[in-house]
Amino acid sequence: MSSRLPDDAALQQLHAQAVSQLSPTTLARLRAARHASQRPSHHGWWLATAASLVVALGLGISFTAHPPLAPPVQVAATLADDSDALLDENPDMYVWLGATDLAME
Repeated sequence: MSSRLPDDAALQQLHAQAVSQLSPTTLARLRAARHASQRPSHHGWWLATAASLVVALGLGISFTAHPPLAPPVQVAATLADDSDALLDENPDMYVWLGATDLAME
């Protein structure tokens, strides 16, 4: 028993014969169903693109509405000045440093 498929020409002839036996109403319904099944794929891409656009705009607006704060440079300069003034006001610090071996290290 051979399980060979018919060649393309024979299959095309069978298809043409089957189509010729269908009524025009059935052909119209099949055509409408084929076109209806193709339309949602286009809407899916538009929906995905629109959702991506909304997310991108939301992120852009959130970054412009709340810009990052600049580091407090003046605070660091003020702290350095305070420590120098503290050492100038307290000479006991120098006496303590001279009495310990920490000054030699």
